[in-house]
Amino acid sequence: MNILEESKPLLTAVEQRLMAVVRPEMPSNLKDPIQYFLETPSKKIRPLLTLYACQMVGGRVEDALPAAAAVELFHDFTLIHDDIMDQDELRRGRPTIHVRWDASTAILVGDALIGLAFQELMQSPPDHLMEVTRIFSEALVKVCEGQGLDKAFESRPRVSLEEYLEMIHKKTAWLIQVSCHLGALIGGGSHEQIEALKTFGYQIGMGFQIQDDLLDVVADPDKLGKKVGSDFLMHKKTYLTIRYDEFLEAHPEWQQRLPARSTQFTQFEAFRKALEDLGILDSTRRVVDTYLQEGLRALETVCPLSPDNPLYRLTRFLAQRDY
Repeated sequence: MNILEESKPLLTAVEQRLMAVVRPEMPSNLKDPIQYFLETPSKKIRPLLTLYACQMVGGRVEDALPAAAAVELFHDFTLIHDDIMDQDELRRGRPTIHVRWDASTAILVGDALIGLAFQELMQSPPDHLMEVTRIFSEALVKVCEGQGLDKAFESRPRVSLEEYLEMIHKKTAWLIQVSCHLGALIGGGSHEQIEALKTFGYQIGMGFQIQDDLLDVVADPDKLGKKVGSDFLMHKKTYLTIRYDEFLEAHPEWQQRLPARSTQFTQFEAFRKALEDLGILDSTRRVVDTYLQEGLRALETVCPLSPDNPLYRLTRFLAQRDY
């Protein structure tokens, strides 16, 4: 039984809170797509991080449930708006909201979800409510900055690795870090425990995004819940494409032998083979593992890395995920 299966009681509690935000008085053109999106099965990694971070510092998991639901609603807001900007047709194996309904509806649903996220967050225990709200608000700005960088990079021929790492820190790792931060804060963790769990969240968040870049190239689309190669076709700057471009710059004699970036999926297959032949796929896997190991080092200062440590087991699950 993996950690997600063992976490079913916690996930059920989060899902009950999520579905409770769908109110009868909402207009159907808002209520129906919100319900459609929230009822779609997902891993819910971020709320689990919040709940387990709270538990690891000795807090009551029940106290962190509002924040856990809030971070998932926040994440869902980003996915819905990302799908519009990236023109993705599938999310979690189902048509995206802008495809099932239209772009205007998807924008409205995303906006509603972030408002509902703040409403959930405000039900957190009052002791840390101001700080919790500040952290959450800052995350909203940072994630938007990260998405802005991601879109800007699409029109640039080259992006440095440092720029890419800044972008994924803001776009992806920041919310994962905040998920841990909120749980540790609400759980009454010490300054040292909170800082360690923030570091843990940052490290696994960076690894998570680079792993997503990898899965966009190598995953089974049925497991992934969307088409592979979408980042390539959208000219996204990913860890893989940056390493590929660095290789071509360092070895110009290879440029005639290797495929150029293209909007044609047939060219993507050649690109994937080149990544494998050049060892970029394997080196990317090692980078992901390094980030996850650094996260575990930070976690170990809070609690032993034992089989009964849910954050340790969740990290191992992330290391092995194929979707």
